[in-house]
Amino acid sequence: MRKLFFIATILLLSACGNQTIRPDKVEYKGLDEANYLYLNFDFENAAIAFSQLFDVYHEDRFAIKSADSWVQIRQYQQAQQQLNLVNQKNKPVYQILQSEIFLYTGQLFTAENYFNSISNDISDDLKPKYLRLKADIEFQFHHYLKAALTLIELSTIDAFADVNDTIINYLLQTSEQQLSDALFNQDITELQQGWLEATYIAYSQDPESSRQWKERWGEHPAKAFFLHINNYKNIAVLLPLSGKYKNISNSIRDGMIAALYRNGATQQQLNFYDTGSNGENFSYAWYGAIESGAEFIIGPLLKKSIKQLNELNSSTVPVMLLNELEDDSNPNGFYQFALSPEDEVRNVANRLVAENKKRIMLLAPESEAGRKLAREFEADLLFKDGQVVSYEFYHSSTHDYSREIKQALGISESLVRSRQLQSIISHKISSKPQVRPDVDAIFIIAKPEQARLIKPQLKFYQAENIPVYSTSQILSSTIDRALDKDLNGIKFCQSSFIIDPLSLQGVLNFDVSQIKGDKKFFAFGYDAIAINPRLEWLQTIQNQKIEGMSGYLSIDQRGKLHRELAWAQFKNGKPVLLPPLNLLPSIVD
Repeated sequence: MRKLFFIATILLLSACGNQTIRPDKVEYKGLDEANYLYLNFDFENAAIAFSQLFDVYHEDRFAIKSADSWVQIRQYQQAQQQLNLVNQKNKPVYQILQSEIFLYTGQLFTAENYFNSISNDISDDLKPKYLRLKADIEFQFHHYLKAALTLIELSTIDAFADVNDTIINYLLQTSEQQLSDALFNQDITELQQGWLEATYIAYSQDPESSRQWKERWGEHPAKAFFLHINNYKNIAVLLPLSGKYKNISNSIRDGMIAALYRNGATQQQLNFYDTGSNGENFSYAWYGAIESGAEFIIGPLLKKSIKQLNELNSSTVPVMLLNELEDDSNPNGFYQFALSPEDEVRNVANRLVAENKKRIMLLAPESEAGRKLAREFEADLLFKDGQVVSYEFYHSSTHDYSREIKQALGISESLVRSRQLQSIISHKISSKPQVRPDVDAIFIIAKPEQARLIKPQLKFYQAENIPVYSTSQILSSTIDRALDKDLNGIKFCQSSFIIDPLSLQGVLNFDVSQIKGDKKFFAFGYDAIAINPRLEWLQTIQNQKIEGMSGYLSIDQRGKLHRELAWAQFKNGKPVLLPPLNLLPSIVD
């Protein structure tokens, strides 16, 4: 009996001993709910929940998770505030998030330097996020091949990564020489080789090579390259090659020819037809194109010719207009490619909001077109939680815009209040007109000759510290630094090729300095041909863009092509390219 009691006592003490040395598991009240919110994409509430956990338990991981939640919905200021609470800043998860915030708030070089300091010894759970960020940074530096290869690597470790269309997008912007060099790299993987070979073949649009690739590679993911590729051999182009639009048409034609032979391609044939200065020859040009067996028609350019085309409605041949229809109805399913001023005011609204300039003063010409663009801008700005706080329309024919500027800046009201106060107190007072304090920025829609008068007058009325934005219209076709010094400080949207043609020299196989015509229309013609094989693909895959000479190009469901432009600023009378601000590729609204 004593023996049994002794054993029982030992067992009891042993059990008690284990209880005293086993650490209690910490119960984090609210953690399950925070994780649930995050996993169900309720990132705002997840960010708040993780922040509350940090306030209670003071563990870095909760601040990091809160920051991550804010990043998911692009609330970078809140994300940075959470990251600032973290003590151990040498952890990869912290460094990746900090790099993301730098990248997506426009600090591209800082993001790259910070990202490069991250150790390559990344855990498996962080690797997909690390590779996505790496590809984003490479893309923003126009390292398209590197970005594509990074996403190919991502696809090998994350079976659910939906990156094939983005890989195609990046590879399409890689030069043929870079593809060729990469294919001869001995370190290339089999998966990468399949992708690069598919891209190389897609450049040549050779049906036999495409068939052989499919036989060799079977179910390789790059088979998506050969979906929705339009291999049109006979392309007809309808342009006003005579009359007052002759020079514009010649520039478009030169750009088209340059694009046709950009990679030594000889499969396609371009046939040009003159529609006449006012569309008087359009029907002859149209039927001539049809009778010649055109498989695809580009043009016409003029509104009169487009109206005639709508009335004909007599062909199933796909058409890409080099202009826009008068209304949104598009019963014939035309593609529409235009150097659209509506796209540009959308670009301005995006830039302003990205720079946290949300209360805008607007100056626009007194015309039907000016009022239409003003309405478009206001609608775009309102959609992004901005507001036009004041606006005025000026007459383009005058040289004095002081009345409109004083009215828009609130100076006229300031003077009225001063006079009213003076009449009340019955003696003269000293007063200085005040600019309304609620203007974050000024947007002017103006040609160079108007803007050169408006900008100095803004300075005269004490608005020199308010940033000014404009569209590409402000840039003269001929740079005159003496005249354009009055435009100093103005930011405007324009394709990087127009501002700095050499910026695209690395991906072109001709000397851009030899372009003699209008570079804007040369780029327009170039893109009309270069994007042609991918029209259907871009319209089907709504989240992709292709970098063209005239801007980043995308297509909406109605077949309308949109441009997202680069940005420049006048400095010392000369336009200078600005680094990108809103860095994430995104489809046009």
